[in-house]
Amino acid sequence: MTKIKRYSAFFLAELEKAMAYRFSFFTSLLADVVKTLVMYAVWVAVYQQRSTIAGFSFPMMVTYLFVSQTISNIYAFKNDASRSVAHQIRKGTIIFDLLRPVHYVTARLSENLGQTMLQVFFSFLMLAIFGLIIPEISAPASWLCFFLFLLSLIIGYFIMFSVCLISGLLSFWLMNNWGLRNVRMAIVSFFSGAMVPLSMLPRWMQAVLNFLPFKDIIYTPTMIYMGQYSTGQMWIKIGIQLLWALIMWGLTEWLFSKAIRHISVNGG
Repeated sequence: MTKIKRYSAFFLAELEKAMAYRFSFFTSLLADVVKTLVMYAVWVAVYQQRSTIAGFSFPMMVTYLFVSQTISNIYAFKNDASRSVAHQIRKGTIIFDLLRPVHYVTARLSENLGQTMLQVFFSFLMLAIFGLIIPEISAPASWLCFFLFLLSLIIGYFIMFSVCLISGLLSFWLMNNWGLRNVRMAIVSFFSGAMVPLSMLPRWMQAVLNFLPFKDIIYTPTMIYMGQYSTGQMWIKIGIQLLWALIMWGLTEWLFSKAIRHISVNGG
């Protein structure tokens, strides 16, 4: 019970911070809305000359776009776990967190969950509003698809968190995380399916991505939402997601243990 109180303190502190900086939060949310609408305008222009692309009709593409961007906004890079870690390492304040009676990685997860809660509420609210305005946006294919979509979304969040934290922990060696973070953002945005459905990519690239965790961050939950898999396939996809989440969490823990030794060596 005491441990839960410790980590909930991190969660509540970050949630209160997000609520305190309302102007920054809502301007960032507005930027996400504008970006999504620009992408929508691009797809409208693309589909003027054809009815389907890679098996996606225009309504399917519009649904994919708004759902995938909703997920992307929930995982948003603005509550990127690597930022706070890199900042702590650069300023040297990480030593205070390491002295606290909490597990460092779990504490960062609690903080990130606090930052993410408002994103979840307002991102789904915007999706609902867009769904009322733009008729091509479809509801989940079924109640089962909706339930499994939420489950897939949660697992995808843990994969995304681990990817971000790993890049942050690399600051123990790189010191400046800015370049690495931008490269990671570009890779994740493209290979997770946030920009275009992965089924539109060349087959050889799809085959490569099947062996990487990025597709399970955005593409998999979006396709589940749209009912593009059978019931058996959805459970298999979620099982693969769960496996990647465990692998990435284990890799995060391993890298953190290496980073702690690195601090000890530098300290003397």
